[in-house]
Amino acid sequence: MVRRILISRLRFMGDVILTTPAVHALRQAYPDASITYLVEAPYSELLRHHPDIDELLVVRKNDGKAMRRLFTTLLTTRFDIAIDLFCNPRSAILTWCSGARLRIGGDFRGRRVLYSRRIPLDDIRRTAVDFHLNYLAPLKINYEKVEPFIQITEEEKEWARAYLRKNRYDLARPIIGLHPGATWPAKQWLPDRFAKLADRISDANGQVLFTMGPNETRLLQSVVNMCSFAARMPEVLTLRQLAAVVHCLHAYVSNDCGPLHLAPAVGTPVIGIFGPGTPEIWFPYRADLGHRLVFHTLDCSRCNRDFCEKLDCMRAITVDDVFKVVAENLNKNS
Repeated sequence: MVRRILISRLRFMGDVILTTPAVHALRQAYPDASITYLVEAPYSELLRHHPDIDELLVVRKNDGKAMRRLFTTLLTTRFDIAIDLFCNPRSAILTWCSGARLRIGGDFRGRRVLYSRRIPLDDIRRTAVDFHLNYLAPLKINYEKVEPFIQITEEEKEWARAYLRKNRYDLARPIIGLHPGATWPAKQWLPDRFAKLADRISDANGQVLFTMGPNETRLLQSVVNMCSFAARMPEVLTLRQLAAVVHCLHAYVSNDCGPLHLAPAVGTPVIGIFGPGTPEIWFPYRADLGHRLVFHTLDCSRCNRDFCEKLDCMRAITVDDVFKVVAENLNKNS
């Protein structure tokens, strides 16, 4: 009988969100088991209140006392199954420390010995959701595949509505979120085009809400300064605050980065702008739920580069391309 399950994906924002269908598959197969999720701070906040997760174990790498407590918990809890969806050296060691008889991880040289069942490396191109679900294959379980999901509480929703009203947004009119940042420069659509997109949305009677992550103040200030209307400079919100605010939006336009995945997980239609990334993997979202991809295939597409001087793939995406998709949402909500 399976009583305790450990599942881990230490980081990052989008990756953690994209594991939630695998967590739900485990819940379907083992409704009475206790499911513990092992994840680094601050990404643990994304999983707080998740209905399929009983406990969060948080990895705090720079806190020696917290790490000792974590190892003690892993060594004494007696997990039956441990599934490592990250498979780096740290997560492999932590999985081994769980003491689970069945320890599932990738067939990577060196750390493969820490797993009792290894998922072979292959050339099959899977979505990020299906990649994680594939790690459940050794369990031979049946499940209904679901969409990524992040739980927002009623209190958080009310906070977000109050936050928007405080910043003079009319909740009765469409609010479109724009996220011009991204972890890697090559994945950032041009700032002036985000500004022009914001102008087009404002001219169409839509309201624009910019969002940003840490260290993106200069980028956002440049975008806001280029807008022809009185655009509001955003502030850096916590992950849960951001999730609650995005939940209240009518649509969210984002580069290929973590916040892109947050929108579908809280039920908001997302418009993903993809340049060097691989949308077949990183945009597993259904058009029938309102999600849209903006992507042009060039000879250099899917290069997955973090830096690029030419940015041909991003320059190929026009303001008209993105606004056309946004307008569908504005018209639907008018």
